[in-house]
Amino acid sequence: MTAGSKSVRGFSLTELVITLLIAGILASLAMPSFVRQIKQDRVVNNANYLSAFYKYSRSEAVKQAKTLHLVASSSKWLLQSQADGEWVTVHEFSVVDDSIEIEYADRTITSTGEVNQALNLLVTDNDDSTTDYRLCVLQSGQSWVDEADKNCA
Repeated sequence: MTAGSKSVRGFSLTELVITLLIAGILASLAMPSFVRQIKQDRVVNNANYLSAFYKYSRSEAVKQAKTLHLVASSSKWLLQSQADGEWVTVHEFSVVDDSIEIEYADRTITSTGEVNQALNLLVTDNDDSTTDYRLCVLQSGQSWVDEADKNCA
């Protein structure tokens, strides 16, 4: 540094404020897509948890070589097994987030993994900005999760 010359380092307050203002504007533009993504993830996660619960229930019926029941109970799906002549709850599924709705249905899973009737469960958050999903189960017991508009076809 020589005498009379001025060395400037850093940012001025004006530059910092303008940079923060631009960053704030960009963040506010991106926020709606983040919120929609979070809502969508909730629907997908609950659909996958529901599918995993069904597959667990089916594998238990085959493993134990006996008939098990999936029972709809207000906000839960109960896996019940017969013990000493009574039906007892072995495991249960309920949604992880209160914004998600599922209309459960009673089904019987045989020791061969078949169900007494095909199953079509809608997983929804009643929000038009997200995609709803379905758990589809054939009478043979095979299952998959797909977008709701495909309706298990």
